[in-house]
Parts: sequence; structure tokens; C-alpha cells
Amino acid sequence: MTANPEPRAVCFPMLKGGFGKSTFVSTLGGILGDMRGHEVLVVDLDPAGHLSTGLGYYTRENDEATDLADVLLGDESVDAIVKNPGHGFDFVPALNLESVTDALSKDSVLASDLKMKQELVDEHLGDRYDYILFDVPGSRNKLTNNAVVAAPNAILPLMPVPEALNGLRETATRLVGPIRSQLGNFEILATVPNDMSARIDHQTKDRKLLESMNTQESFASLLLAGRDGVDARSGTLPAGTEVETVLDNHIPSFARIRADEWEAIDAGEMDPPKPPIRHTGAVGDAYEAREPLPSYDPENSQLEYFGEIADIIERGGIEQ
Repeated sequence: MTANPEPRAVCFPMLKGGFGKSTFVSTLGGILGDMRGHEVLVVDLDPAGHLSTGLGYYTRENDEATDLADVLLGDESVDAIVKNPGHGFDFVPALNLESVTDALSKDSVLASDLKMKQELVDEHLGDRYDYILFDVPGSRNKLTNNAVVAAPNAILPLMPVPEALNGLRETATRLVGPIRSQLGNFEILATVPNDMSARIDHQTKDRKLLESMNTQESFASLLLAGRDGVDARSGTLPAGTEVETVLDNHIPSFARIRADEWEAIDAGEMDPPKPPIRHTGAVGDAYEAREPLPSYDPENSQLEYFGEIADIIERGGIEQ
């Protein structure tokens, strides 16, 4: 744990849903807030509202209620929309997000993309909150743009499903690359395998995801999309950029399996590890109980690894 971590806004984007973003956001909010004593704000920007539901907030549409548009485009204080679920962090639930997006779209393009940064992050990060975590929509819109401009630090959970790498490719080429090209400042702090359950000494979905993450230049190129000399669409890095270095800087140590280790696993010379983050039924149980995992099951074995991700957020990157 960093002694004096810098205040930081972090987003959890993925252009396709279903990768466990909401679980990551609520769990890390609980660890950073309840377990480590930071002041944390969690913001649900996904119209699907899975994060909000998992914390006991069910209202999605209420035209009469004060919402995010009133804060970003009007004169309302953030206090008018912040809730206190009691798990170590403040929370802004998903509410009227389609109309919020429409309201942002009526403003000029550049100005509307800066609203979240100007009115929420710049106003409160480092003064009121140590960390602000955004659960970002599963498609690119004005809320997505606002989130990645306001929180240019990303954690990307990837599940062992066929859509995972395609989802990352879409995120890299349609979101991360353009944002970097336009603004220059956007960091992927970590890509993290999530909901792992199968053996990796056979050709399982878990194996395919982990091997791609840990060995392929094409995967490394997606992490650096938008940087000079990187061609994320063809999957190539510029001369002099080492694949291993890129992967070391983006994959937590608990999920890092190098090429020689894969060879040893396949030759039977090394017992296959079980890289986290592992599937645990406690995640679903916590969701049904409307609590984040740290509150529902503080002894859960996977919290150790979420703690390592919290370390990455506090440091602003991975230290191998």
C-alpha cells in the first residue's frame, strides 16, 4: 500500500457488457473506502444500472428527481444526488441517464465532453474525495466520453468468454485510441482476468484468454492503442517496444504467466496455477444481499487480489 497515494479518478470501461465491471467497482470502492479509510465516490453511469441495483437503488427513470444533468449543466450541488449506502463510499446511482446523455448532446461537442471533469472531478477530487470510480456504459456516448476525459485511468476486467478479446479490441480502437490521439492522457492501469474457473493446462476458455493476455503482441498493441507507432488494428508494436515490457506494465503479477512458464506447464514440469480473480458464488450472493463483496464476505479469498488492484490504483500503475 502506498504511504501517500495521489487522488485519482478511475473508470471501468468496456464497449460490450458482462465482464464484471460493476462487481469490480463496488468491491474496489469498499476496499479503498471501508478497509483503507479513503474518501471514495462511486458513480454509476451505466443505464443498465447493475451497480445501482446491487447496492439497493432501483429507480432508473424519474423526470421529477434531481439528476446528474442538473449537476453538470445546472446549478445543483453534487450533494443533491449523492447517496450514502454505508459501505465506506458515497454513491451516485444510475438515474435518468438517457436524458442526461441527451442533455449533454445538445451542448457543443468539446464543452459537453468536459462537463464531468469540470463540474465533478475538478471540484471534488483531492478536496472532498481521494478516489472517484466510474462504472461506464457498455457503448460509447456522451457519458462515456465524459467519464474517460474526467477519469483518464482505466481498469479493464476480462472474462473468459469469446467476446472478451473482441470487447477489448472495440474498446481500444473506438475509445482508448481516439481519446489518446485527441487528448494524449489516458492510462490503462491494469487488465485483469475475472471469473476464472477452469484448468489452464487444457485448451479451455480460461487458457485461451490468459495465453492471449500473457504472450501476444496483438494484445499488447491494444493496450497501447493511440500511441505513436502502434497499429492496434493490425496488432503490431513499433520497433524497440518489447511485448514483455508492455504486458508486465499492464497485467497484475497474480495473473502474469510468461512464455517459458506456459512451456513448463504443457511439458508437465510445472503445476498449472489457478490465476485469480476466481469465480466465487459470494459475488452473486452479495449482489442479492445488495452489498459489495467486502461488506458481505470480508474473509473471501478473492479480496486479497482485489486488494492488489487497489494497490495499483493507489500507485497509479503496476510494479512487477
